[in-house]
Amino acid sequence: MATRLLQLVALWTVIGVVRCCPELCTCLDKYDHQFADCAYKDLILVPVGLPSNVTTLSLSANKITSLNSKSFVSFTQVTSLWLAHNEIVTVETGTLAPLVQLRNLDVSHNKIVHFPWEDLQNLTALQLLMMNHNEMVHLPKDAFSTLGDLKSLRINNNKFTTIVQGTFTVLSSMSHLQIFNNPFTCSCNLEWLRDWITTTRISVPEPNSILCEAPEHLKGSLVTKLPELDCKAPTVTITHRPNMEDAAPYRGFMVVLHCETNRSPTPDVSWEVEAGNQTFRFILPSTGEEHGLPINDETTSGRFLVFQNGTLIIPHMSNEEDGNYSCSAVNDLGKAESSVKVTLIHSISIVPF
Repeated sequence: MATRLLQLVALWTVIGVVRCCPELCTCLDKYDHQFADCAYKDLILVPVGLPSNVTTLSLSANKITSLNSKSFVSFTQVTSLWLAHNEIVTVETGTLAPLVQLRNLDVSHNKIVHFPWEDLQNLTALQLLMMNHNEMVHLPKDAFSTLGDLKSLRINNNKFTTIVQGTFTVLSSMSHLQIFNNPFTCSCNLEWLRDWITTTRISVPEPNSILCEAPEHLKGSLVTKLPELDCKAPTVTITHRPNMEDAAPYRGFMVVLHCETNRSPTPDVSWEVEAGNQTFRFILPSTGEEHGLPINDETTSGRFLVFQNGTLIIPHMSNEEDGNYSCSAVNDLGKAESSVKVTLIHSISIVPF
């Protein structure tokens, strides 16, 4: 009877193990680790029925397109998660946050644009992070702020145009960093990276593939050979015509405002007009040849004419154009703004702020 009972227990154990492993996966215990190999199975979703105590989970080389917040919620003991060579586009916020014991994460060779960077805050045990060969555009400065144990980071072959100074500061254990083959904009914001690459003790391979994509005159240049740039915060000055001391303005008079900004590096310039209980914003093109025509469309051109060179004309001054006129300029180093108040009483007065 005892022998029969032991046989039933053993059979139930085997059945239990089988039930805890999806049909297309291979699960096994080895050296006190629980492996689940679901690679190369043409899976389109994370399979259901994986053992809850799995420590290494391979889902590489499948056809998974998205990960949601419940995909790994039952696998909190996972230390290695391999998701490379899928078709992942979307990773929902909260998907990776439960994996607090994770040491190795590979999401390379997918199509990820928006990654839930906040999930990494929980993954303080992470040592290897492979995110290369995706389509990520934005890298927050604090993306890796809690990853003090991270040793190897691969973010190459993405679409990052810049990396904010201080992004790698907290990575005290880092020994290997791959950032090549990203379309970097070599502006003042990236000068720090030029100097950092040449002085850091961290291995930064393939420096000849860390290139500028923009601006056009630096395209193809090595980031490590980026020339010293004349980097200054913008300044803004508004001049106006007519000069009220010399002219006698009247209703219907033409007023010309001109916004003069410095161009090192070229700032993004815009006019904001608050007049007639309405707000208008005109963004001046920063590139392209000036053609001498207004940039604003016919919905506002009857009241204002705005030109690429920073000039704003009020063709026929009336009460409707009474208001505040502000010009702002923003570049890598900061923002500047200047405003004037245009008032029509019996005549026009322009008062600097």
